Amino acid sequence: MDRTKTVFLLVMIILSVQVISGLETPQAEQRKPFFQKLRILDEQFRRFQEVTLSRLNAIAANYNISYNINSRFQELMDHYQNISSMLNDFQAVTGNDLNSLKFWTKKLQKKTKKLDLKVEALEKSVNETRRMIHKENQEQRGILSNLTKEIWDQESWIGSISADKEEIHKGLQALQVSIKKQENKMSQLEKKVRNFRLISSNASSRDSLSPASALDSGHIPLAPPPQSEKVSGPGEEPRGTLVNTKLQQKHSKGKKRKEELVTTLMPLEALPGPEIQVEPEIQNFPQLPLRHKIPQQQHVPKKPGTICNVKSMLLFPFASVQNYVTFKKSFLSSIHELSVCMWLRVDTTYVGTLLSYATEENDNKLVLYGRNSSRLQSVDFVIGDPAYRELPVDTILDGHWHHFCVIWSSIEGRFWQYVDRRLTSTGSKFQKGYEISAGGSLVLGQEQDSVGGSFDEAEAFVGRVAGFAVWDRALNPGEVLGIATGRGLPRGSVLTMDDVDQVRGSVQMVSCECLEHCT
Repeated sequence: MDRTKTVFLLVMIILSVQVISGLETPQAEQRKPFFQKLRILDEQFRRFQEVTLSRLNAIAANYNISYNINSRFQELMDHYQNISSMLNDFQAVTGNDLNSLKFWTKKLQKKTKKLDLKVEALEKSVNETRRMIHKENQEQRGILSNLTKEIWDQESWIGSISADKEEIHKGLQALQVSIKKQENKMSQLEKKVRNFRLISSNASSRDSLSPASALDSGHIPLAPPPQSEKVSGPGEEPRGTLVNTKLQQKHSKGKKRKEELVTTLMPLEALPGPEIQVEPEIQNFPQLPLRHKIPQQQHVPKKPGTICNVKSMLLFPFASVQNYVTFKKSFLSSIHELSVCMWLRVDTTYVGTLLSYATEENDNKLVLYGRNSSRLQSVDFVIGDPAYRELPVDTILDGHWHHFCVIWSSIEGRFWQYVDRRLTSTGSKFQKGYEISAGGSLVLGQEQDSVGGSFDEAEAFVGRVAGFAVWDRALNPGEVLGIATGRGLPRGSVLTMDDVDQVRGSVQMVSCECLEHCT
């Protein structure tokens, strides 16, 4: 470009010199207009030169851009593709990391919740233990003080009994002597009666024997012979009747003295302290009762039951990860409606996990969940974690049998809870349109954190379960009333106690047709 400009300037200078040399004429007056025109032309040429130069620069710039635009565009496309591939790779890695982070965050939240509940339960247990220890210490102090006072009273009482022992023994000896005297008198009277009967029997053969001779012979006629039909005079009793009456009075007096002696001895035998020895002669009286006779145990027949639709009972004796029950089969098809009913007898202050149904998709697909925590008065009814509803259970924590029934329908998302035939809780918009898939693992007594395992002792159920049954439809109130009153199970049950597969740990399965016999 600079060479072209230089050539162009040289050409213009040569032409200007020739024009100037040709104009040098004698006419001097024509030189001035010529130079003016030449200057004008020179100015126009410079303007033209500037315009031409700017146009040439613009053309050159446009030529360079159009010449390199394809390569530049290709480079930009390659760079864009590289950036796109890098962004896709980064997005995929980031997505995986986010999914993993979400999964572990969920697990961490669940573990954190369990740890919080464990900490709360531990704190409550520690506070309860401290309170119980303080209460027991106070009770033990009171018991020790009462026991000390009772010991002092017993010592004084034993001392008084020991002081009166001699007097009691002397009184017993005097009673023995008196009773012996009475027996001697009774034996003498009996001898006289026998002698009188002998005399009477021989009276018919010895009619000539007079009363005076009878007295001389040593026989005292106390009464006439029994065969005699002698009639006594008016206002006079027969002699035999009078003698027999006196004998009966003496015998009754002796018997009365013996009974008084027995009555006196009976409270003495019941007294604590030193044992009082009683003479064998007094102990062998026929009037003394057998105080230590063991009564025969009589067989008491069972009372007829009124609720006889339970078939069997499961006993969960204590909290342990080993105590749970599995079933032979699971849900054979997906469930849109559900009814779970059972008889419960809770032996603790909380209701543990009653039912846990887990699948590979969700380990909390269906759960009636409870644990030893601060929320002792309710259980969580879970359908597809994390959706759940709290059900009140404070009325069944009294150690007696109660009928418990939970019903759910996905058509409107409604649920109902019945306790002892009464509707205690209900709600709507709970997993509307949800489906409980089939083929999972069903466990009674423990909550599954993974399919068939990962149990927690704090979530165990302790108590008794009878008449467990599951339906794949929503029972109506009349059917619930029929179960609770023993009128039989409604049709269409998909799981009952007959489907139990394994009873693990210390759980016991007891056959009892009627609820009254399930103990």
